[in-house]
Amino acid sequence: MNFQTVQKQLRTARVGRNLGFGLVAALGLMNAGLTYTIFSQSNQVILIPTNVSDGMVARGAVDKRYVEALALDAVYGLYNASPANLEYGRSVIERLAAVADRSTLLRHYDEVSTDIRERDISTVFYPGTIEHTNNSLTVVIEGQLQTFLNTVLVNIEPRRMMLNFVTEAGSVRLSRISRLEVEE
Repeated sequence: MNFQTVQKQLRTARVGRNLGFGLVAALGLMNAGLTYTIFSQSNQVILIPTNVSDGMVARGAVDKRYVEALALDAVYGLYNASPANLEYGRSVIERLAAVADRSTLLRHYDEVSTDIRERDISTVFYPGTIEHTNNSLTVVIEGQLQTFLNTVLVNIEPRRMMLNFVTEAGSVRLSRISRLEVEE
């Protein structure tokens, strides 16, 4: 080895070392910036509790209170809506839906949410009566649907909903929501 070759290898090693130190310094600065960003931000998460409380499916028996709470949760997710909270309602329907019926239920929800978004309205459902069928997997909820434009009440209409459930993997899941004619 001659002197010029050794000098060239030394320069190459120094350049590599300097690039390595520069990369380490840049990564350190990025980490410091990310740390500052995380600690300087204030994140607030609002968790909206569901109405599902006690109840379970055990040995084929379904607790009626549990199915009733699921039905109310689904109706609230569908009809207690404004353009600002449509994603929450969709997630409720998605969480409660049976696997085989999820796409149909979400398509129905998307139709309702498109209407709410296009007309820029808010809706609130006030349940009145809840009826169970003999097998307790069908619930009929009757109540009032109120429609608001900004904060002005523009419509009150009676609404009757039938919700069908199926037992799926040891749990009760929503399979269908249908609107019934209101008896006068």
